[in-house]
Amino acid sequence: MPMVTVRIVDIKGLYLPGFPDSSAPPGTTRAAGVRPGYTSLDNQGRVYINRDLDGRWARNTQLIEITAEVTSPDGELPEGARIRWSARDPDDPSNERPEVHPDWGPTLDENDYDAAGGYVGPVEGDNEGTPDRSPSWEEVEGYPLSDVAETSASTAIVGGRSTIRRHMTDIAGDNLIVRAEIEAEGLAEAAADETGIMTLWRRIDVEYIRMESAPALPLAKVPRHFELVFTQLDFSEERVIQDLQHLSLDASTLGEQASRFVSEIFSHAGEPGWFCLIAALEPHPLPELQGALLFTGAVTILDGGQGERRREYVEIPGEHPDASYVTFRWNGEQIGFSVAIASVLSDPPRTQLWLDPHDIQDRFTAGDGSVAHAYRDRLFFFPRARRRGAAWEPPGYGIPARVEAVVRGPGAVYTAGMSPTIDLGTARYFAGRTILFTHHRAWWDPERGQPRRGYEQGTLHTIVHELTHAFGMPHKCGYFDYLTPRRTTCCMNYRSHWMIDADQQLIPGTAGLVGEDLCGRHVKETRRVRLEKNRGLRWR
Repeated sequence: MPMVTVRIVDIKGLYLPGFPDSSAPPGTTRAAGVRPGYTSLDNQGRVYINRDLDGRWARNTQLIEITAEVTSPDGELPEGARIRWSARDPDDPSNERPEVHPDWGPTLDENDYDAAGGYVGPVEGDNEGTPDRSPSWEEVEGYPLSDVAETSASTAIVGGRSTIRRHMTDIAGDNLIVRAEIEAEGLAEAAADETGIMTLWRRIDVEYIRMESAPALPLAKVPRHFELVFTQLDFSEERVIQDLQHLSLDASTLGEQASRFVSEIFSHAGEPGWFCLIAALEPHPLPELQGALLFTGAVTILDGGQGERRREYVEIPGEHPDASYVTFRWNGEQIGFSVAIASVLSDPPRTQLWLDPHDIQDRFTAGDGSVAHAYRDRLFFFPRARRRGAAWEPPGYGIPARVEAVVRGPGAVYTAGMSPTIDLGTARYFAGRTILFTHHRAWWDPERGQPRRGYEQGTLHTIVHELTHAFGMPHKCGYFDYLTPRRTTCCMNYRSHWMIDADQQLIPGTAGLVGEDLCGRHVKETRRVRLEKNRGLRWR
């Protein structure tokens, strides 16, 4: 019998990074497109979650349509010849990437490690998602399907071709290889071909809106920070709107006013697959004297309250109801805390400053996009204690009981970016809505009327931070980012906070190291998010 060849010639629903996408809306540049004949032999092919074969939004749908071509030198095929399709789940190679710190390897792909956390090697069969149908094969009209199992199926060969659909799992980072092999009696050697690794990605369109006087945001640098999350962010053509210098009168009304503002200008709100990013000016007016100095000197750190209401405070002389921020300085260290309550007392006049602790969310998981889920497990650090639930124990930041303190008024610390939420009943949800305040004094020089040096780097960190909230992720994880060598901390942290170690104790000297990338836990849990289940997005 002459040698028969099998070649996979087309995969509908497979996207090549860097290839133009002809289906993109005007003004939008997409990061991947369909190239005829591409079979992901470079292992870079993307299959989009919640998308049909034409790239349109389709809830709980992710699939490809594969065509194989069969040729024989004499044009004849054995009687009854069919294509046997098989699928396998290759190892997730993320943890083997050279830039990934070894400590994050087991988080990204625990199957490659033993019980003690030692690296064993690449292990297949690590997909986590669920296909949108079972078995995962679907017949294409004209190519009858038979012998269907979860990992294999057969189709008829018609006119030298055979086509089948394969439905995929629904977690970003899951992957698949498909093999096409001819099966027939009398063949001396079974001809076959297979794809490269095809990986599940999310594709999110981001509506970009900029106030007229806001400097442009560094959008071109954003997408790569979500590649390890297997999320493709495609920004729309810029839409310029009229300036609004402040979104609210003060910090207390900012959340409500910002949410209303976004609802009015986010034109794609509720459309499946859309987030928005707004370059605004300032959140609210600042005091004429920003962060006015109210007190400097030695204070004693005390605590009061019971159980989950227990917290620490200091007293300073005089009446200071507007005290906003306390900075402690000791042994070359410096850490600041916001004031939760300023209670003015008399005889003699003095003010108790009850401190807001630094919160850490180190055990977060992928959820439904609700704020309650993101922050349901929290760890609180005070100057001299740590509290989880009602458990209270030293040392917290290990600040001496008697310490030098600087107390300032409003405006010393204020927000540079935010993710306005949506309330549905009693629940509050992240909703894919991000605002950056480009005239924040850390980035904007009001006297010169232009961005300060470092504007792009500073705003890039905040963009990645806020867009990660869009997936329902919390901030302040307390971890270093996923990169090696270890230099910077996860971009979801606050610059003023220390990080935590394996025993959930603070690591001195780790404030101010926040980078532009995520930690391994944020990477893994963001992959696991099913955005279609977030009611706040209202993706119908």
